[in-house]
Amino acid sequence: MNIHFICLIILGVVSIVYLTTLFFKAGVFQFILKGCLIPLILAVYITGANIILLPIVLALVFAWIGDVVLIKIDNLVCFRIGLASFLIGHIFYVIAMFEHAMPLHYPAFFISIAVGASLGFLLIKIVKPTPEMKIPVIVYAATILLMAISALQLYLSQDFPQGLFGILVFTGSLCFVASDSSLAMVTFQKKPYYVFCMTTYIAAQLLITLGFCQFKI
Repeated sequence: MNIHFICLIILGVVSIVYLTTLFFKAGVFQFILKGCLIPLILAVYITGANIILLPIVLALVFAWIGDVVLIKIDNLVCFRIGLASFLIGHIFYVIAMFEHAMPLHYPAFFISIAVGASLGFLLIKIVKPTPEMKIPVIVYAATILLMAISALQLYLSQDFPQGLFGILVFTGSLCFVASDSSLAMVTFQKKPYYVFCMTTYIAAQLLITLGFCQFKI
């Protein structure tokens, strides 16, 4: 068994234990587990990638910063810093995806923009962010949808078996849309979707990472 699979197994165990703690008041133990998730996913990427891409590493680093800061999600300053960290991380994902998504599939590109804009508008209407957070949430939602559009372009630009690379990344981007939508509901509507939010979040980061592990020039 190589170190890549060992990292995957450790990540799986830590993820299951962490998600289980969300049903209980696990305190510091829960926060420690949450802080271990992204470093383990980064280890999965570094030990399994054919080629290590700097934007992917930076995306995971900023995601980890966001995870740590959002431990105090009820604090507005921490929420804004965490949101900014995740925003930067998603931008790095977009850079990595678009860099390898050529040539563009223009019909899918314009259709996905229209669909993404409609979904973004609907999400804002449902979530109803506070006035001071409305612009940051709109910018963040637009970035998430751009990442999903970039992942779709990446998928459409790949041929099988390289298509597995695109399938994993695109599926991961859809998990991110689900995760961040549920996080918005948790934050602004006080809906109890945090377990779903974190499950899809872990899946999103892992699928994108595993996708880019398959990347070859």
